[in-house]
Formats: sequence, C-alpha cells, structure tokens
Amino acid sequence: MEHSPSVWDHAREFFKARFVPSGVCFDAWLRRHIPLVDHLSNHYSWKKDLPNDLLSGVTVGVMHIPLGMAFGMMSTLPVIYGLNTSFFPVLIYSFLGTSRHISMGTFAITCLMLAEMMNRHFSEFSSYVSVTPQPMSLNHTLGSNLTVHTLVDGESPVEVEQKLLVAITITFVAGVIQLVLSFFHMGMVNTYLSDAVVGGVTTGAAFHILTSQVKDILGIRFKLAGGAHFFPRTWIEIFRHIGESNPATVIISAVSMTIVSVVKTHVNERFAKRLPFPVPVEMGMVVVATLVSSLANLEQRFSVRLVGTVPSGFPRPRLPVFSAMHLVLQDAIVMAVVSFALNVSVARLFAKKHEYRIDPTQELLAYGVGNVFSSFFESYVLCAALARSVVQEASGGRTQLAGLVSCAVVAIFLLFLGPLLQPLPQAVLASIVLVALKRMYLQVFDLRTLWHVDKLEMLVWIVTFASVLIIDVAPGLLIGVVFNLFLLIVRAQLAAMALLGQLELAALRVNENLDTVMGGLLAAGHRRRQGVTVTLESRASVDEDPPLRALALLRQRVAIQEARP
Repeated sequence: MEHSPSVWDHAREFFKARFVPSGVCFDAWLRRHIPLVDHLSNHYSWKKDLPNDLLSGVTVGVMHIPLGMAFGMMSTLPVIYGLNTSFFPVLIYSFLGTSRHISMGTFAITCLMLAEMMNRHFSEFSSYVSVTPQPMSLNHTLGSNLTVHTLVDGESPVEVEQKLLVAITITFVAGVIQLVLSFFHMGMVNTYLSDAVVGGVTTGAAFHILTSQVKDILGIRFKLAGGAHFFPRTWIEIFRHIGESNPATVIISAVSMTIVSVVKTHVNERFAKRLPFPVPVEMGMVVVATLVSSLANLEQRFSVRLVGTVPSGFPRPRLPVFSAMHLVLQDAIVMAVVSFALNVSVARLFAKKHEYRIDPTQELLAYGVGNVFSSFFESYVLCAALARSVVQEASGGRTQLAGLVSCAVVAIFLLFLGPLLQPLPQAVLASIVLVALKRMYLQVFDLRTLWHVDKLEMLVWIVTFASVLIIDVAPGLLIGVVFNLFLLIVRAQLAAMALLGQLELAALRVNENLDTVMGGLLAAGHRRRQGVTVTLESRASVDEDPPLRALALLRQRVAIQEARP
C-alpha cells in the first residue's frame, strides 16, 4: 500500500527545488557577485587586454606608494597604515567591484575625516590599551601588539595606539553598515546626493586638506585640533606660529610642488596621447628626495622632519574594539555614506565615458566586505581617488585585473623596500597631496557653469561648500542634503505658470479653429518644460476673426514669457 507524501516530504521538495544550488545557479550567482569573473570569461580579450592591464597595474601600483604614504600621514598616524590601505581593501574590491576603471585605496577626504574622528574619540579608548608609557626607540615593541613605527606631532606611543584602535573600529563598523545597506538594496541612497552636494563637499574638504598640510609645508609644529570650525581655528594657529617656519622645509616643499605640478601638467597631460603611460613623477620625487635627504643629512643639519621608520612585512591580524562600537557609530555612519557617495560618483564618471553600467548595491557589498576585511589588518576606510583612477584609465586599464597587479607592486614594497624610505622628508608627501588635489580646487569654477544652467543647483553647491568650510565635513554634508531635499520639495510644489486673459463672451462664437488655437495654448506649458520655444504661425482665419485674434495674441505673450531665461 502506497503512502501519501507527508508534510515533511513536501517541504523537502520545496526547499530542494528553490534553495539547493545547481551548477547553473552557482555559475549565475558567481558572475553576479564577483563581476571580475564574469568580465574575464565573457568580455575579456587576453591577447589585447592583458598587456594593458599589466602596464596599468604596475603604473598605478607605483603611484599607490607615495600617495598611500601621503594620505596616510594626513590621518596623523604612521605612514605604514596608509600603505596597508593601498593593499588589503584593493584586493577585495578587484573581485567584487563593478567599476572597471576606478582605483581604490587611500583618499585625502576620508583620511582627513578619520583624523578628526580619531582626535575626538581616542581618549575614550584609553582603557583598551594595556601598556604603560616608557622611554623607547622608534621601533620598540610594547606588550604583545603595540609597535610604534614613528611618533606623530609629539604624541606618546599609547596615544598612537588609541587612535589606531579608533580607526580600525570605525572602519569595521562602516563596513558593517555598508553590508546592511547592500542587503536591503539601498544603493539608491546615492540619489539624494546630487552632483551639487558632492561637488560642494569635495571642494570644501579639499580646502580642509590644504589647511591640514600647511604646517608640514612650512615646517612648523602644533597639534591640529579637529572638530567643528577646524578651518578657521587651524589658520589662526598657522598665523600664530608662522614665524617658526623652517627655511629648508619651505624650500623642499616649493621645489617638490613645482616639479610634480610641471611634470603632471606639461608632460603627462600635454603628451597623454603620445606617452604609453604617465610619468610616475610622485614616485620619482620620493626616491630623489630620499637620496638627497640621506646624503645631505637634512634632519641633523636643518631640522627637517622625516617620515621615520617604515617597517617591512604585513601586519598581524587584530580585532577591532567590539565593545566600543557604540561610541563611534555616528561617525561610522557618516564615513560609510560619504565614502559610498565619493566612490559611486567617480565610478559613474568612467562608466558613462566607456558605456557600461555599475550596480550601486553591488558596490555597497564590495565596500562593506573590503572595509570589514581590511579592518583586521590595520587599514582605513577604502575610497577611490580620482587622480589614481585617471592614471589607471589613461595607462590602458581595461578591468580590475589592473587592481590585482597594483596590489602585487604594493606587496613587494611592503615586504622588502619600506625601510629604505626612512629619510624621506614629510614636506615631500605634503606637497604630493596638495598637487594631487588640483582638480578638486578647480571645482570652484563649476559655479560659473551652474549659474547658466541651474541657479538653484548653484545655491545648493554654495550652501554645502560654505557649511563644510566653516563647520566641518560631516555637518556640511548633512546641511547640503537637507537643503537639497528642501529645494526639491519647493520645486515639486511650484506649478507651471500660465498667463491668462479675459475675452468678451458676446464676441465669441463657435469656430472650428478655436480648439486648435486653445490646444496650442494649453500645450505651451508642456513644451516649455521640454525646453521647446512656442512660436505663432500666421493664419488668415485668425487675422479675420477678432476673438481668435485675441486668443492668438494671448498665446504669443505666453510664448514670449516662456522663451525668457
């Protein structure tokens, strides 16, 4: 006697049909969540594209080294942590990212924001560092895991360790937030960050970065005070200490900025089509400055501040401070949103140019996994740098395979060559940062374009920029988003305006042409919204009929009003 299928049998068949992956399902899942696999298997020409990716990867990898050190120094931590960020998160994004051209790693804005967050929270992490300060050399090891590579602005080793714990905890929490947003398909949050808001934030942050680097350019020493009103308070300190400027440091900065700027502008940009790859002037400047500093003994003779010890090898894995995540949750949310907005804006720029699409939700997944993974290896929040991305594209990069090659270059440096850059002056790295942000300073001239295109967008840009400059990056971003949403609501509430007139009813009579004239009049508002100027065609019936002539004149006045800017 046959038994009828039980409820358990039905449930097992249901789950087997829907949730047990087949080979086809696994292949589709793999291609959807690891875009590099899909592109290499379907759209990649190994013979034509591989040499370009190899050349691009080596070029960008060489560029990663000075920029990673320079942007890492901005975070007020030893430069080695910037180099870690140029390797670990780039490795993850190369597999999971949907953009084929952006170069992930360190970026000035996120490093500056992180520095301010660390200055605000590092004292709260004092209970998580179980070491006692004592006299030590720069490469002395404290306890089990506290290794000081160089001291920053006179900070104690314990303070450096506290700030590092803040940094990796913020990175971990920001990655978790991005993973949650990806799970709920919240890539659309980027819609609320218009180009005007992003432009105002990045330009304002660029001037914050310039302000933070002035002390290294001039060779003066004072502790940067993060938080609200960073820009005006820092300039007050700069003018207060400007008499303490180091002449040798000023000369090094001037020479470095001049050489890097001239080569980038008059060689790399001018002869971009003739050069197989851009001249790696940043790396060349680092090598030359290191040799000159070592031979001339600049630190002892002229009190020039150096980078200090750069250890070799990869960092040992370590855990973020899970019990202190609630302390940095607000800052982590800001960091997650800002880095996502910056990354997607750069990714869309190249996607539009090369006619392919990016998936914001998959991008969130890539950023989240990259940040969570790299936080265990003493790295910062990953972010795309426009300067590196332009070089990756200009040197022939076709896919994120170039990112894997750049990781190999950075890995070789981390394993074998790091200690050689100990004599490098910090002023050289500060000069590289300022020149690298040239495009962001020039975004101020976008106001001229916005004035002719959309004055309300220009107002959003100005409000966001001023808020970031005067208050801080995070509050400025919030003010810009809120103000942009307010203007969107205002625009939605403003109905299309039409000029109405009153005619003598006694003079009107039924005419077959009346509907034609009224139809054209009513359609004027629709065509105005589409940017079409309404014109009046001469008709005999209109000229002969007084009511129709009145309607025609009324329509002509509407056309004149709509044609005005």
